[in-house]
Amino acid sequence: MENTAVNNCTDLDKNKYMIEATHLTKSFNDLVVFKDLNVKVKKGEVLVVIGPSGSGKSTLLRCLNHLETLDSGTVVVEGEKLNPKDKKMVRRIATKMGMVFQSFNLFPHMTAIQNVMEAPMVVKKEKKSRAREDARKLLDKVGLKDKENFYPSKLSGGQQQRVAIARALAMNPDIMLFDEPTSALDPELVGEVLNVMKDLVKDGMTMIVVTHEMGFAKEVADRVIFMDNGKIVEQGTPEQIFSHPKEDRTKAFLYKVIK
Repeated sequence: MENTAVNNCTDLDKNKYMIEATHLTKSFNDLVVFKDLNVKVKKGEVLVVIGPSGSGKSTLLRCLNHLETLDSGTVVVEGEKLNPKDKKMVRRIATKMGMVFQSFNLFPHMTAIQNVMEAPMVVKKEKKSRAREDARKLLDKVGLKDKENFYPSKLSGGQQQRVAIARALAMNPDIMLFDEPTSALDPELVGEVLNVMKDLVKDGMTMIVVTHEMGFAKEVADRVIFMDNGKIVEQGTPEQIFSHPKEDRTKAFLYKVIK
């Protein structure tokens, strides 16, 4: 896929973008998380965001999905400018984005299939029979067809995260946002979650992934952003970032995290 500069996209057809976020600024009291940040993602593109803890990566995702309110800046999703004051619009656009968090956030009193069924029934008012049929297909997709009646407490961390992915997919999103989806997992469970994400890449899903899994980033990313102190320090293809980084800060970070 064509590599697109994060801060220099004005010469391209805007209709090609799934997300156009411009001049984003977000603070928590006196702490400026990021200022004047620009990120644009094309349809079918896999954008991987890397960087040290506290660099603003997770907050960026939460602002794109309006889980956090921006101080300033604009977010356009599939050509529609988000108006934070229009709550109906916010909810509608949010359904276009599936979000998978570091923690699994499954309902502990619901089985795997009930967790996946819940949002389509509540938000989209789907019939229970249709929601159950679709949930079964999604659990099969993430390799958990035989675990549909298991409660989260009876599932491994990797299995819980795969249920969380199925739950996000149940709303039939156009864009998937992953916030360090493997960071809470034991090392031997990381691969099963990454394999599900790779399948989504093969399906052509538009994705923004915040991760510390550098091997995954090298393999699946169309474009990699390196963030530090709320700024985009460097961006490019995986080859450019991992094999030929230009910025000293990028080099220092990769030296520490790549063994």
